[in-house]
Amino acid sequence: MNADVASRVLDIVAKQSGRDRSTISTTSMLKDLDIDSLEAIETVFELEEEFGIQIADDHGGTGTETLQCLIDAVENALAHTAKPTETTA
Repeated sequence: MNADVASRVLDIVAKQSGRDRSTISTTSMLKDLDIDSLEAIETVFELEEEFGIQIADDHGGTGTETLQCLIDAVENALAHTAKPTETTA
């Protein structure tokens, strides 16, 4: 897990939920943070904008996943959007 990515995700979720950042962790669930489905979608959009990625449609909708699942989705999307290193011939 990339600590910078995790921290940025938790910061965004804290902002969206209106909670103090120190009260959430990777084991928190969106539903436990009183983030409804619309707010979850808004959170995913904000994460996509922050990281310049597109998160798979199966994340952020139900609120039953932990924030670690959301972090994993961001990291997975980042890995798939990373450009391969160009080599010169």
